Amino acid sequence: MRIAFAVSAAVAACLWSAGIAGADTLTPDYAQVANGSGDDPSDNLTPGASPIQVPDLDVRHAPDTTLVVAHPYLAPWVHDLVPVPANTGLEIRGAARVTLPSPVDATTTVLNPNGHCVFGAVGDPGSTATALPPIRIDTPGFQLVIDPTVSR
Repeated sequence: MRIAFAVSAAVAACLWSAGIAGADTLTPDYAQVANGSGDDPSDNLTPGASPIQVPDLDVRHAPDTTLVVAHPYLAPWVHDLVPVPANTGLEIRGAARVTLPSPVDATTTVLNPNGHCVFGAVGDPGSTATALPPIRIDTPGFQLVIDPTVSR
């Protein structure tokens, strides 16, 4: 029951911290490091008390589209609340794409948050990683992919 709660909590958290822009098939950003590693917390747009930490956004403008790419991550205090059994690890990569047409003109705003979470013993010597089937939602205005891996 605890592992089911941990997986549910981790997936829900990564849903809030997921996404990247892409072609027609949305995929996570496999180059993104996990858990906000390498980001300076003083550069975040959100305060330390926020459950989701948002580093500076990458905003790209084209004549008819504005693309907003974000790589948010769980705050360390939230990350530490996710229970993972001993000798078990959970890695979740997620991507979302929300397309918002302007009601005023022919422009579009595309929001692309992207997340990568690692919980527990991922990559420990002797552990075996098992990729689980990706979870996908694909509608005209909203796409989501969650790519989980369990290690034991």
